[in-house]
Amino acid sequence: MKTVRVRCNSRCVKCARYARMHQRLDWLGRVEDSTASPLPRRSSRMGEVLVEDLRDGSLHAGAAGMRLLFRQVPAYWPLLSLFALPGFRRRVDADTAGVGGHDSAA
Repeated sequence: MKTVRVRCNSRCVKCARYARMHQRLDWLGRVEDSTASPLPRRSSRMGEVLVEDLRDGSLHAGAAGMRLLFRQVPAYWPLLSLFALPGFRRRVDADTAGVGGHDSAA
Protein backbone atom coordinates (compact mmCIF):
# COMPACT_ATOMS: atom_id res chain seq x y z
CA MET A 1 0.00 0.00 0.00
CA LYS A 2 1.36 3.39 -1.00
CA THR A 3 1.74 5.74 1.98
CA VAL A 4 3.64 8.69 0.50
CA ARG A 5 3.86 10.41 -2.88
CA VAL A 6 7.09 12.17 -3.86
CA ARG A 7 6.37 15.09 -6.16
CA CYS A 8 9.09 16.67 -8.28
CA ASN A 9 9.62 18.49 -11.57
CA SER A 10 9.50 16.20 -14.61
CA ARG A 11 12.30 18.10 -16.39
CA CYS A 12 14.78 17.93 -13.49
CA VAL A 13 17.60 15.41 -14.03
CA LYS A 14 18.48 15.33 -10.31
CA CYS A 15 14.82 14.63 -9.43
CA ALA A 16 14.66 11.76 -11.92
CA ARG A 17 17.83 10.24 -10.41
CA TYR A 18 16.40 10.49 -6.87
CA ALA A 19 13.08 8.97 -8.03
CA ARG A 20 14.90 5.95 -9.52
CA MET A 21 16.89 5.51 -6.30
CA HIS A 22 13.73 5.62 -4.14
CA GLN A 23 12.07 3.05 -6.41
CA ARG A 24 15.02 0.66 -6.13
CA LEU A 25 15.19 0.92 -2.34
CA ASP A 26 11.43 0.77 -1.74
CA TRP A 27 10.95 -2.99 -1.65
CA LEU A 28 7.77 -2.62 0.46
CA GLY A 29 6.02 -0.57 -2.24
CA ARG A 30 5.17 2.39 -0.01
CA VAL A 31 6.46 5.23 -2.22
CA GLU A 32 4.75 6.62 -5.32
CA ASP A 33 6.44 9.13 -7.64
CA SER A 34 4.58 11.92 -9.38
CA THR A 35 5.42 14.91 -11.53
CA ALA A 36 1.98 16.48 -11.10
CA SER A 37 1.91 19.63 -8.99
CA PRO A 38 -0.10 19.33 -5.77
CA LEU A 39 -0.70 23.07 -5.67
CA PRO A 40 -3.20 24.70 -8.05
CA ARG A 41 -1.76 27.08 -10.65
CA ARG A 42 1.81 26.33 -9.58
CA SER A 43 4.23 23.87 -11.10
CA SER A 44 7.18 22.39 -9.24
CA ARG A 45 10.43 24.30 -9.57
CA MET A 46 13.55 22.57 -10.88
CA GLY A 47 15.02 20.56 -8.01
CA GLU A 48 12.04 21.08 -5.69
CA VAL A 49 10.82 17.98 -3.87
CA LEU A 50 7.51 17.79 -2.01
CA VAL A 51 6.34 14.72 -0.12
CA GLU A 52 2.61 14.10 0.28
CA ASP A 53 1.35 11.86 3.07
CA LEU A 54 -1.37 9.80 1.35
CA ARG A 55 -2.92 8.79 4.66
CA ASP A 56 -3.99 12.32 5.62
CA GLY A 57 -3.29 14.39 2.49
CA SER A 58 -0.73 16.65 4.18
CA LEU A 59 2.12 18.08 2.10
CA HIS A 60 5.69 18.35 3.44
CA ALA A 61 8.71 20.18 2.02
CA GLY A 62 12.41 20.09 2.83
CA ALA A 63 13.71 18.10 5.78
CA ALA A 64 10.19 17.37 7.08
CA GLY A 65 9.27 15.78 3.75
CA MET A 66 12.47 13.78 3.49
CA ARG A 67 12.07 12.55 7.08
CA LEU A 68 8.57 11.32 6.24
CA LEU A 69 9.94 9.56 3.16
CA PHE A 70 12.82 8.03 5.13
CA ARG A 71 10.38 6.61 7.69
CA GLN A 72 8.58 4.71 4.89
CA VAL A 73 11.63 3.06 3.29
CA PRO A 74 13.45 0.53 5.54
CA ALA A 75 16.76 1.04 3.70
CA TYR A 76 16.75 4.66 4.96
CA TRP A 77 15.96 3.83 8.61
CA PRO A 78 19.63 3.87 9.74
CA LEU A 79 19.84 7.48 8.47
CA LEU A 80 16.81 8.79 10.38
CA SER A 81 18.91 9.84 13.38
CA LEU A 82 20.75 12.35 11.17
CA PHE A 83 17.62 14.52 11.11
CA ALA A 84 18.36 15.41 14.76
CA LEU A 85 21.41 17.38 13.53
CA PRO A 86 20.59 21.00 12.57
CA GLY A 87 23.33 21.07 9.92
CA PHE A 88 21.95 17.98 8.23
CA ARG A 89 18.40 19.42 8.23
CA ARG A 90 19.66 22.70 6.70
CA ARG A 91 21.48 20.77 3.97
CA VAL A 92 18.40 18.67 3.15
CA ASP A 93 16.24 21.84 3.10
CA ALA A 94 18.67 23.47 0.66
CA ASP A 95 18.93 20.39 -1.57
CA THR A 96 15.16 19.87 -1.88
CA ALA A 97 14.04 23.51 -2.14
CA GLY A 98 14.67 23.85 -5.86
CA VAL A 99 15.73 26.95 -7.73
CA GLY A 100 14.97 30.13 -5.81
CA GLY A 101 14.54 28.63 -2.35
CA HIS A 102 11.39 27.08 -1.04
CA ASP A 103 7.95 28.46 -0.70
CA SER A 104 6.45 28.92 2.74
CA ALA A 105 3.07 27.92 1.24
CA ALA A 106 4.42 24.45 0.57
